[in-house]
Amino acid sequence: MSFEQIIKSKFNYLIFLFAGIILSFSLPPYNYISFCFLVFPFLLYLLKINKDQSAKSFFLYGLSFAFGYFACSLYWISYSLNFDPAVTILKPFAILVLPFILSLFYGFCFYILKRFFNFGFFYVLNFSILLALTEYFRSYVTGFSWNLFVYALSDEIQSIQILNYIGTFGLNFLAIFFFSFPFLFFNENKRKSVNRMLIFVLIIGVNYLYGYARLQIELENKEQNIVIVQPNEGLIEIASYPDDYIQNLIKISNPKEKLDDAIFLWPEGSYSFLEPNSFKKIIKGSFKDNQKIILGGNTKENDNIYNTFIVFDSEGEVFDYYRKIHLVPFGEFIPFENFLLKFGLKKVTFGYQSFSRGNERKALNINNIKILPLICYEVIDTGLINPSQEQYDVIFNISEDGWFNRSIGTYQHYAHSIFRSIEEGKHIFRSTNQGLSASINPYGVPIKISTPQKQDVFVTNYQVLKGKTAFSVLGNTLFFFIILISFLIQLFCKRYFKLR
Repeated sequence: MSFEQIIKSKFNYLIFLFAGIILSFSLPPYNYISFCFLVFPFLLYLLKINKDQSAKSFFLYGLSFAFGYFACSLYWISYSLNFDPAVTILKPFAILVLPFILSLFYGFCFYILKRFFNFGFFYVLNFSILLALTEYFRSYVTGFSWNLFVYALSDEIQSIQILNYIGTFGLNFLAIFFFSFPFLFFNENKRKSVNRMLIFVLIIGVNYLYGYARLQIELENKEQNIVIVQPNEGLIEIASYPDDYIQNLIKISNPKEKLDDAIFLWPEGSYSFLEPNSFKKIIKGSFKDNQKIILGGNTKENDNIYNTFIVFDSEGEVFDYYRKIHLVPFGEFIPFENFLLKFGLKKVTFGYQSFSRGNERKALNINNIKILPLICYEVIDTGLINPSQEQYDVIFNISEDGWFNRSIGTYQHYAHSIFRSIEEGKHIFRSTNQGLSASINPYGVPIKISTPQKQDVFVTNYQVLKGKTAFSVLGNTLFFFIILISFLIQLFCKRYFKLR
């Protein structure tokens, strides 16, 4: 059987599945970007060679490809179910059902490609448009914008500076297009192939030079000590001995040796304030008068439980707080809770009661610095982290990546912080119990970063970018503008140059 016969046979679904598996290694922490330039052209070739197949077959192709991609890049979600026997029943859902649900979007994408588009001159462009739109709608329908294809570029700081204009979804479209572009090199006309290669190199080179030049522009340095703490404790130990955990955080922080106005950033889930506790007693006398402590804790009000970003003064009094507004389905709340509780299902995090959603995200004024608070998962919300368009200076992101059990998920989570810092043009401070804690400047460059999966603490200041980025003002508007321009170019070329 020849190669062409194989890719047209019943085995071709397995080929699409395998292509998705290979592509998953382009994501952090591997970042094998070369796989993108191999897999996407190969996908286009597979689809074109099977263009006589039905739209239903194309749906299954997209489903198979995406399932391989997500099953291999999101398997670590099942690790969060290792800490509570009451939720182990959800492991098949995390390993198989979640990737399958996400894959349905890509099945419909390939279906639409076959049903409404041809395989002519604009084949690569339309494939890129549909896939980029699919990733956008998948993200906002599910609230889970994890592992977009563009995150393969998370290590290429120069190449992703354009995020400050077009954002993650805009760059995702361009990335898919240029990952797919080598498909156009294989043409019977050698001159056309060479010209396309030159265009490809030129555009990538211009983008790189733009990023390089942007990184040469100096940022303004601000003298404010931020102490980022990564304790690297086990989740069971934290839940079982919360007072000991706080004492350990104080010991690691060593506040008496820090500046008088230092801000200490501790991880999410550091303490539970649901019942009377000894928090004030534990920290009494440990901090200087003007020092502040920020941590994530569970708080309760009117029988509602909140995942809360809390700012304390040196005496343990609440200085300010923010309640998380983007909760993780099944992680922090159970959809249709009253019904599903009858079957013994509960949220992944400890306790049976679901968290309630906070009212709004507001900047917190701490030591005359306006801080935008983000709790864990909220850092993935490209274009949505500052819905009120409020003025702020820096972003503080606290997380508990211990749920990821020291897996590749910790690196994927960290990569989102790089993208948000460039989009918003803001310095990001990130503290997590396990994983990667970091100080990331407005260009997405890590100034300091923790040793993965080890106890760490470091002191850092912050940097300021003059002016706002276009993305922080316009959000994802430019993404849709780029898509619109792409369609208008097609209409123009079809009408005046008879290209099909």
